[in-house]
Amino acid sequence: MVKPAVPSSPPSLPRAGARSAAGSTGPAGSAEKNRRFDVIVCGGGPSGVAAALAAARRGCRTLLVERYGFCGGMATAALVNPFSGHAFHDQLAPVGKRASLIGGIFKEVALALHAGGGFGSVLMDAAFDEELLKRIYDAALVEAGVTVRYHTYLTGVRTKTTAGKRITGIDTISKGGPEAFSAEVFVDCSGDGDLAAMAGCPFSVGRPADGLTQAMTVSFRMANVDKRAMAAAGGMRPARALVEPYFQQALAAGELHYPHRNFVHFYDYPRPGVLHFNMTRINRVSGLSAEDLTHAEIEGRRQAFVLGEWLMRNVPWFRDAFVDKVACQVGVRETRHIDGLYTMTMDDIVEARKFPDGITRSRYFIDIHNPTGALDPHQRPNGKGEVRSGFGPPPGDFYEVPYRCLVNAHCPNLLVACRALSASHEASAAVRVMATMHGVGEAAGIAATEAVRRACGVTEIPGEWVRSQIAYMSEPPDYGTPWNVEKNFEQKETKATEMKNEETPMPHPAFCMTDMENRLRMQPVSR
Repeated sequence: MVKPAVPSSPPSLPRAGARSAAGSTGPAGSAEKNRRFDVIVCGGGPSGVAAALAAARRGCRTLLVERYGFCGGMATAALVNPFSGHAFHDQLAPVGKRASLIGGIFKEVALALHAGGGFGSVLMDAAFDEELLKRIYDAALVEAGVTVRYHTYLTGVRTKTTAGKRITGIDTISKGGPEAFSAEVFVDCSGDGDLAAMAGCPFSVGRPADGLTQAMTVSFRMANVDKRAMAAAGGMRPARALVEPYFQQALAAGELHYPHRNFVHFYDYPRPGVLHFNMTRINRVSGLSAEDLTHAEIEGRRQAFVLGEWLMRNVPWFRDAFVDKVACQVGVRETRHIDGLYTMTMDDIVEARKFPDGITRSRYFIDIHNPTGALDPHQRPNGKGEVRSGFGPPPGDFYEVPYRCLVNAHCPNLLVACRALSASHEASAAVRVMATMHGVGEAAGIAATEAVRRACGVTEIPGEWVRSQIAYMSEPPDYGTPWNVEKNFEQKETKATEMKNEETPMPHPAFCMTDMENRLRMQPVSR
């Protein structure tokens, strides 16, 4: 490894208004207003980071535009946990085996989190430390040479009509004022399909019957929980089972007014004394309405503290605990579904369908957080039977997401690589999860790069070719090392005999850096 040079004196600050090689602007904001890239990615969630990395690593000059001051989207701003859908349990094997379905960039991220003590297991649907995730994303983007623009909002799209409506550029707003950027290929990783909608791409919203979208959640954490006592009770699952009767009794007696969720749902978090909660629920709201989002966040925070205070008063494990962190944004599960060349359906999920142009894979189930309540059923599209939360692929199997779900006939140089990809209400409830989105984003970045190289539209890039560039898609589920960290996934669902009497402090992330991290933290990031 090349040792980075250490400057003999502190680097000089850029002069006001100066433009760096990476395309940033100085405080005066007097930089060039029209900037050209090969690929522009709108949205820095898991799919956006993966798309930007895949494009930049293949030589494309890549811009990533993100409204927050960090990447991660729902994973960081909304504290959505855990990573799901990647962990594959082969229930058909004579002895239960665990593997990962998703490799590539997701595997890099998961292993970096694990090395930093911020991911309990790479072989289970495990919680992760979002602060470490932010740093991992930052470091990877900087090393790949991606131009990252935080605190920047998409305000408009410029198009020209040739063969279809081709996007020529985007308009943004930031503290420095309005700016315009242009590129050959655009990747919508906004989560809501904002770029596609601004470009005029057809879309639907929510479920077909009434347009309602899945319920939202404000996630939160509690700290100083007596996790050692919980471990002595058998671990997380037994602990939840022990709390559940008290929760139900309090609801029935009117001691706790909480009509939003009908069961206790907390789980382990990879830091001492901390638990993660996914228990708030806000129904009949739209992620496309600022008014609804405002209501959801106010109401979600209220629900978080109602639950936290009840636990502190009534459950001994929480006697000295407190609400430590509440998501700064409500978790949004569904908004737009952009019409693509192929629309995934519920049958694709439950029949574990594979596709010649499949670009990632998952085993996550149809997890519908219903707009009108936890017990609201959904009919199958073919009218046979009902679908409820928990309906997924057969045991020991998985489904694939086809490339055609990312492209559409309206904009030939646009990929939609987020939860707004082309999927039905039911199918979207399965493919929307963040591990899967890493795979979707990586495929989009690969396709965008090839479209730039060939000077053609993304619809002209064969999905089969994109699949061929993703190594793990041609391989069986990975049951081998370094994923197979048995001791860690056994610790996640511990028995009391497997737990130490004292919690072992997690290593500080600074002492668990990868080579990339070590290189980057030795020198300042150039502007």
